[in-house]
Amino acid sequence: ITAVFLLFVSCKESRKANIKDSMLKAQVESYARGIYHWKTTFNISDEDSTFIKEHNIKRLYVRMFDVGMERNESNDSLEVVPLGTTRFKSAIPKDCDFIPTVYITLDALKAYSNAESKLAELIVTRVKSMASWNELGNFSELQYDCDWTAGTRKSFERLCESTQKILSKDGIVLSGTIRLHQLEEATYPFDRGVLMVYNTGSFVNPNTTNSILDYDDVHKYLSSKGRINNFLKARKTNCQKIDVAYPTFNWGVVFDNNDQFKQLVRDIDSYTPEHGELLRVEKSDYQEIDRVKHLVDSLLWPAINGNIIYHLDSQNLKNYSSEEIEKIYN
Repeated sequence: ITAVFLLFVSCKESRKANIKDSMLKAQVESYARGIYHWKTTFNISDEDSTFIKEHNIKRLYVRMFDVGMERNESNDSLEVVPLGTTRFKSAIPKDCDFIPTVYITLDALKAYSNAESKLAELIVTRVKSMASWNELGNFSELQYDCDWTAGTRKSFERLCESTQKILSKDGIVLSGTIRLHQLEEATYPFDRGVLMVYNTGSFVNPNTTNSILDYDDVHKYLSSKGRINNFLKARKTNCQKIDVAYPTFNWGVVFDNNDQFKQLVRDIDSYTPEHGELLRVEKSDYQEIDRVKHLVDSLLWPAINGNIIYHLDSQNLKNYSSEEIEKIYN
């Protein structure tokens, strides 16, 4: 397992707290507009650059790899490995902070239960190696994206705590995504949080209208005053500020003639359903985004520091006017 990830080390203990505190304070005060880049090839087009400049986007969350399970054919065993590593064909845009983001599967998290410190070391080392090899520049924040549950919460907390210890040596802070169902757990073991307000419904359910974003789905999670109060209280422990991520993507959900889910289709226009298939087209409608945003702002405003768009894709972003994008960010 360790061979696939690479290795790294340290700095002076006495400077840890001051470096981290000053770095976090600066980020809290100057947190800017952000956008995710969630493709396996990083190649910024002229349209992408124009969009970033036009909307004064200063933070680029770049997916680096997934931490998942893969079968080792030599001994027929499952191993935790980096999957779908992003290839870099262009540089990070000027005046844009680069924030490496790593998606961690539950299977990988379970495989490293009670050995989370080792997993933290492997992830941080690989991210730093990729940043150095691809000349991406320094970074002051690393983000974890993990759909942890009540059963894996403690393991995720230990992973985050171990990662923070490693990162603090270099003055780097850890941020993490928060899904709506995770509000119930009221635990956010990182320095910054991003509330993901998308993928709010079940795409495998044939009766779902829109699994990307639906006001009623969001309202169900946010309608509990107790849950909101727990969230606002818990985030003060670590997450001094929370950013909110909204969707600007579309996809198609394919079912067979027995209403069984088959696949997600990213390129809807080029997909031709086979005989008996049903293609449910789902879009991130601006009116729905705006409606949901008003709800989120009204309930969580004291904790919200800024907004992030998911994700940087010129084809999908063309579906929104410049004014609409500005309203999402404001």
